[in-house]
Amino acid sequence: MGTFDVDADATGTGRDTWEPFIDTWNDRMGDLYPLPEFTESTVDGFQGTMRSVTLKDAAVNEFWAHSRVSTKTVGREEQDQVRLYVGLRGVLALREPDGHGGDAHVPAGTYFLHHCARENQFRTTPEIASRVFVLPGDDLRHLIAGRSRSGRASEPMAQILMSHAGMLQRTVGHLGPDEARTARNALLELAKGLILSRFDDHESAFAPTLVQAAMDVADTRLTDAGLSTATIAALLHVSVRTLQRAFADRAESLTAYVRRRRLEEAAQAFLRPGSRLTVSEAAAIWHFTDGSHFIRCFKKEFHATPRQFQSLHGAR
Repeated sequence: MGTFDVDADATGTGRDTWEPFIDTWNDRMGDLYPLPEFTESTVDGFQGTMRSVTLKDAAVNEFWAHSRVSTKTVGREEQDQVRLYVGLRGVLALREPDGHGGDAHVPAGTYFLHHCARENQFRTTPEIASRVFVLPGDDLRHLIAGRSRSGRASEPMAQILMSHAGMLQRTVGHLGPDEARTARNALLELAKGLILSRFDDHESAFAPTLVQAAMDVADTRLTDAGLSTATIAALLHVSVRTLQRAFADRAESLTAYVRRRRLEEAAQAFLRPGSRLTVSEAAAIWHFTDGSHFIRCFKKEFHATPRQFQSLHGAR
C-alpha cells in the first residue's frame, strides 16, 4: 500500500527526470504493472507529472504531460488484469487492445475498460492527461467476458468511481491496514458497478464514496437553480433516501454543503480584482431568496457582511 509521484515541472524535463521515475516505479510497482519500453522522443522530451496509488493488487495511476508519450516495445508476458482508462485531457490511443485489430481511442471525457492479457502499446497527443486503473483479473474478468467497454466519464457509475479514486489519492497515506483493505474492496465493487451499470448502494462501505461523488456533482452545478438532493441523487442514479443515509453520519448535510459552497463561491467573486458584484446579483446567481437572505447566510458563515468581508480581505 502506498503512493509516489514525480513532477517534471518541478525537477526538470527529459531523461534526468524520466529515469529516476522509472527506477522508483519498478521498485514499487514493477510486479503489479511492469512498464513497457518507451520511445527515445518520449524519454528525452518528457514534461509533466505522474502519480500512482497502490492498494495491494490494485492501483490508480494518473499522469499529466505536455509532451507526447508513446511506447516502443512491450513485454510478451501473459497478464491477468482489468484496466480502465479515463481520459482527462487530449487523446490516448491503445493499439489493438483486444488483439482483434483496431485501435481504441480514449479522448477527454470518455473511458475504455478491457481485460488485459498482454501489455498494451499506446501513444498520446502532446497535451495529455489520463487516469489508468489496474485491477486484478480474478475479480472482474468473468464480468467482461472478453468484451471491452467504453462510455462517457459523466455516466453515474463512472462519476462515483472517479470520486472514489480522487478520495484515495488524497487519503491513502493516512489509511491503516483495515481501512486500506476496505478502500481496495470498494474500488473493485465500484468497478463491477461500472461494468454492470449498477452497484449495491446499500453497502455501508460506499457511503464515503457516495458522499464525495455527490459533493463533486454539486461543485459543478452551484449556479443551477434546480440543484437539490433530489437532482443530485437522480444524476448519480441512487435514491434520495440512499443519498441522505450516506450523509447521516456527517456533521453537514448535502443541503448545508451546497449552501456553504455557494457562499464560498460568492465570497471569492466579491474579492476578485475590480469586482462590481452587488449583493442582489450574488443572491440571484447563487439562488438565495433575496439580498437580505443572502446577507444573513453570508454573515452566519463568515461572521461579517459582504461589505465588511471585502474591506477585511480585499487588500490581502
